[in-house]
Amino acid sequence: MRLRGLLLLTAVVLMGCVATAGASALSSVELIEHPAEWDGRVIVFTGEAVGEAMVRGEEAWLHLNDDAYVDGSIAGGAEPQGYNSGMAVVADAEDAAAITVFGDYRHQGDVVEVSGVFNAACPEHGGDMDIHATGLRIVREGAPVTRLVDYTRVVALGITLAAAILAVLWYTARSSRD
Repeated sequence: MRLRGLLLLTAVVLMGCVATAGASALSSVELIEHPAEWDGRVIVFTGEAVGEAMVRGEEAWLHLNDDAYVDGSIAGGAEPQGYNSGMAVVADAEDAAAITVFGDYRHQGDVVEVSGVFNAACPEHGGDMDIHATGLRIVREGAPVTRLVDYTRVVALGITLAAAILAVLWYTARSSRD
């Protein structure tokens, strides 16, 4: 009985390996800088779901960012590390419904892994660069961003406000004497 379970587990693992054989995990930078090299090939792409799912019939358009902010936003305390970058993904609307949190100013979005065909200039979508997802899975669930208070800015605001009030009082007192 144990042997049968071990054989079944081995078969499942091997089928998973065959299903992703030939797929390459890539970054948006690699895809944007070398689109011809990847055009029409099956790839794996991982990024934070941002914005919202734009459902159009059976399809949903998604945007997945794979930049430095996937693991933490500036609003949550991460240091600025360059620009946002990511890829447009066309997925089955039912698969896209698995994404529950999209990144925005108040949320870190779900991190999603898609496998699918990369199109350098998709003829189906007006020449846009996109990935037509054939598989989608949530790697990490999103969450609200805990905003950190920058006390240096609060102190600077207090000093500036106090200086402005003193300047107005001084000007008012001086004007009333003249």
